[in-house]
Amino acid sequence: MIAIYSLHKCRYLLYLTAGAILLAFGCKNPNSASDSNVPESDASGVATNGIRFDSSLYKFEDGYIKLEWDMLLKVKFEKQYNEDLGFEVDMPVFSDTLLALNGREVIAEGFYIPVDETGDESILILSAYPFAQCFFCGAAGAESVIDVLNIGKLPKMKVDQKIRFKGKFRLNKDNFDFLIYVLEQAEYLT
Repeated sequence: MIAIYSLHKCRYLLYLTAGAILLAFGCKNPNSASDSNVPESDASGVATNGIRFDSSLYKFEDGYIKLEWDMLLKVKFEKQYNEDLGFEVDMPVFSDTLLALNGREVIAEGFYIPVDETGDESILILSAYPFAQCFFCGAAGAESVIDVLNIGKLPKMKVDQKIRFKGKFRLNKDNFDFLIYVLEQAEYLT
């Protein structure tokens, strides 16, 4: 009985958090996640900030870079005062390895975390951990979840189901409408 109560409490906290974020920052177009000040890469593989893409650092699948959670989980954070919010926030400090992935086509796999209660069916969250341990209910951090955008129609899914998507990976440093990792133009892989 306690486990069921805890699960319902976690779900409630997830929905409350998602609702609070949407209310606090308003509903934006999901395509605007790339407003971040993180540099893009050009066709030669060199980011505008001089970061070179070294393919030996990544795994590949069907021509796509396979995102590895151990790499994503290593992001560091530093406290910075945010003028718009009026308080200090934890800002991600992305490694060169992550910066080189910004704007690249990737495959991401993780646990399904629904946010359909927000009314936006074009977004879901992919988590490194199952629901009870995820960013919203457990002790995990923001580096353990990815916003998956523009997903289209999906089959019925269950919480904690492992799912995979391919899409364009974006790092998000300062758009508080989204998580720090965003997968745009996402396509569900069966």
